[in-house]
Amino acid sequence: MFVQTASKFETDISVRKAGGETEVDAKSSIAVLSLGVGPDEEIVITADGSDGEQAVERLVELVRNDFDLDS
Repeated sequence: MFVQTASKFETDISVRKAGGETEVDAKSSIAVLSLGVGPDEEIVITADGSDGEQAVERLVELVRNDFDLDS
């Protein structure tokens, strides 16, 4: 759901583990999975583009709601 949501936005979106250096494309399932983020680990989401702020807000909301799209 994370990748599908990120893909709805025009902006470039990146994600990385908090404290980590490896930043990957949030629109790539393989790249996101390669981070190996566990259930209690924090991530950092960044976006660069016209709808970047909206993208980050939506992705943060999605993660905080345990990927429940209806919340």
